[in-house]
Amino acid sequence: MFTNERQRYATGIIFLLGVVFIWVGSSFLMNNIFAGQDYNKPFAITYINTASFSLYLLAFFLSKQKRSIDKQRIIDFSHALYDTASRSSVESLSEHSAKSDEAMHITVPTEQCVSTAPQRAHSHIDPHDLLLSTHNEQKLSNREVAKLGLTFCILWFAANWSSNASLAYTNVASSTILASMSAFFTLCIGALVGIEKLSFLKFIAVFVSIIGVFMISREGTLETPDESPASNPLLGNFLALLGAFFYGCYTVLLKLRIQNESHVNMPLFFGFVGIFNIFLLWPFFWILDWFQIECFQLPPSNTLWIMIATNALVGTFLSDYLWLLAVLMTSPLVVTLGMSLTIPMSLIGDSVFKGILMSNTYWFGAFIILSGFLAVNFAAFKENEKENEQKYTLLNDDVVL
Repeated sequence: MFTNERQRYATGIIFLLGVVFIWVGSSFLMNNIFAGQDYNKPFAITYINTASFSLYLLAFFLSKQKRSIDKQRIIDFSHALYDTASRSSVESLSEHSAKSDEAMHITVPTEQCVSTAPQRAHSHIDPHDLLLSTHNEQKLSNREVAKLGLTFCILWFAANWSSNASLAYTNVASSTILASMSAFFTLCIGALVGIEKLSFLKFIAVFVSIIGVFMISREGTLETPDESPASNPLLGNFLALLGAFFYGCYTVLLKLRIQNESHVNMPLFFGFVGIFNIFLLWPFFWILDWFQIECFQLPPSNTLWIMIATNALVGTFLSDYLWLLAVLMTSPLVVTLGMSLTIPMSLIGDSVFKGILMSNTYWFGAFIILSGFLAVNFAAFKENEKENEQKYTLLNDDVVL
């Protein structure tokens, strides 16, 4: 893997770690909204969060207007440069005519011209540049981006709603632990569609991670007397696992459809997801209210509005953008298994902020999950390195020929 390819991979890992910190903080904030602030409205929260993506369209149109202004400036500059060059050429025309007769007497051997031309061409061609230029191919049009946003809108919303709803019935640690099971779904789905390559190391890494998840889930938490028990842990755990499945699905499908971050206008894609969410899912407010599943109610206090807005802008608007960049720069399995790093972070958070005592088995399970992430990250890095070396070799052979 070449230097800038390694930098691209490392940048993806940095984005992933940023998402881990944001998601853990967002989980505690959501848990406080549902329990501490007595606003158990997962659909409303998810609707507001996903609707925040529509703000990307505003940034897209502003940047497009700026590009139009810059384009006009470039055109004006080119015209001025052309006029200046034209006047200069007229002034020097007589001098060039005087020297043209002398230049006609200079002959260059045909063999020298033929032999030097390929050498000059080779000196200006770098196979590495050709390898990087392949990332700019097959850029999706605006219409294709809109179709992609519509395709993933429902799946995206279902994943986020399941994750948010689980926090209303179980604690943060259990929710994030079961959410890490998306690595298993990602490996299976990715192998079926050809995005992930099955290997012994990947299988062992995912298996070890599942063992760690099982150990933590089986052990449970030793709650303090002042800690209120989860209202419905079975339902909460099921919703968290359902969210993990949806996450695994759309992670693989996004990688399959987009391939590289240069193939899609990311703000435009997220903007379409937000717009479709606003116009397609609002009827569910009345459906849920009619069946008394979730009664429609606006946040009753300014504090709650601030918490919801903060979670929407940081926990969704920013973090999901970084998350998608991490998926495209690394691999779906690396990112989904990397999200298991939320487990030790959430354990620390539960211990510090809620006073929940964790057993040694809990911490050992977290260590096993971390080991699984490092192993699959190593496997994916080696696969990318080998793949890019093969591409470089093929491009180098084409240039020589």
